[in-house]
Amino acid sequence: MSGIVKGHLLNGVCTAQYRDEDLNLRYSYKDEEMSFIPSISLPSNAVSFAFKRRFGSSDKLSYWYNFDSSSWSTVYKHTVGKDLKFKAGYDSEVRLGWASLWLGDEDGKTTTAPMKMKVQFMLQVPQDDINSSALMFRVKKRWDI
Repeated sequence: MSGIVKGHLLNGVCTAQYRDEDLNLRYSYKDEEMSFIPSISLPSNAVSFAFKRRFGSSDKLSYWYNFDSSSWSTVYKHTVGKDLKFKAGYDSEVRLGWASLWLGDEDGKTTTAPMKMKVQFMLQVPQDDINSSALMFRVKKRWDI
């Protein structure tokens, strides 16, 4: 048996999700500049929170922390128009820093317009072994025949 219950509380949304004998309780507060999302899972008592802050229309900082494992991650996003986005972040669980550059509308669908393309270049740098850094790229392209 599983289910979800949502309700408004203190200018935010409370969510209770039950699945496979686990209950996840989450509160989400969001305004135009900030989001704050604490959550707890029962019966394991795993507590985490996410925090997002927007600094104008083009800059955004996200942070997530898990109290049980002390793992955390952070992401900084900077957009220039809708076709250029820079992201940089760090994930303590896998000890990996990364930077990414999107050319084209990252969230847009390539099927919405002919000849549309999205390109991502990503650099991953492991904290423990900088010599095994990787530069990757991904291309999404629609071809109309």
